[in-house]
Amino acid sequence: MKTTVEDYNTIAKHLKKDYPKLSDFEILSLAIQLERNQILENGLVINSEKPSGLEAIAIALGFTDGQFQNTITDVLREMAYKE
Repeated sequence: MKTTVEDYNTIAKHLKKDYPKLSDFEILSLAIQLERNQILENGLVINSEKPSGLEAIAIALGFTDGQFQNTITDVLREMAYKE
């Protein structure tokens, strides 16, 4: 996971250099998609070695594989009553 997000202008310059046969429209479209993907990757904390951000939250709330019977609200209530 990268922690920085390249802006689409920088990505477009790299694409133009690496793929000179692409049109300006194709380069701009790809650059915007790549920037969006980087933002999503950082926002969702996607990492192949660790669970994603959403999975980590679910695990912290007490969910395990195949055991999705409780809702998040139920788990939060249980946690509140334990303290």
